[in-house]
Amino acid sequence: MEELASVALFGLGVFGLASESPILLESRALSWTLIVLSLLVMPVSILGCAGSLGRYKTVLATYGALLSLLVLFQLVVILYASVRHDKVDNLMDQAWQNAYVHNQRTLQDLEIRLHCCGFSNKTDRAVPSNCHQSPAFGFHTSCQKQLRDSFTRHENMVIVTVTVVEILQLLALVATMVLWSKLPHDDDVDAQYRHEHSQRLLQGLRDDDQQRAGNYGTVDETR
Repeated sequence: MEELASVALFGLGVFGLASESPILLESRALSWTLIVLSLLVMPVSILGCAGSLGRYKTVLATYGALLSLLVLFQLVVILYASVRHDKVDNLMDQAWQNAYVHNQRTLQDLEIRLHCCGFSNKTDRAVPSNCHQSPAFGFHTSCQKQLRDSFTRHENMVIVTVTVVEILQLLALVATMVLWSKLPHDDDVDAQYRHEHSQRLLQGLRDDDQQRAGNYGTVDETR
């Protein structure tokens, strides 16, 4: 289950990098965070599987600790996405201004892709300034609403996906704690193994003694 969650986080991160809003906002931190998070979830889930199959309390305890850190980290991601969600207009306005000063080609590409001109209105920092009159553009709607919708849609996907992953990991954490509480300590397992091994060795020695005694009896009868 966690492997599927890792794939979902990775796919959402890649989708975020390829969508319009992160390109405009020049804020790819959230998408890269999802990708890194997906790469962390995979080895942690493998560790959990190994601990469950091998029934090692130390491995399960390590898995539980790492999973708890991931849960807290994902909670921070959810809160961060929620805060950005409430400040979307300010973020877009600042990003548009930054792109208008440093990278107008990005704004041109967005205007063509979204069929719009300018930010809050068709002449607001449009590229080119006569975007709504230019034969190559000629769009008469601003880009703000479409960008807001795209940004909000992406942020909602992030919040929902990470929340679902968070719930699954909490369930896995509870199951791990239950399994850990029912397993004997690793030292007890080792002691039991050594005891059983010693018993098998002693039983083997007894069987050898009995076999040798039987062989001696057979030789005496032959004589």
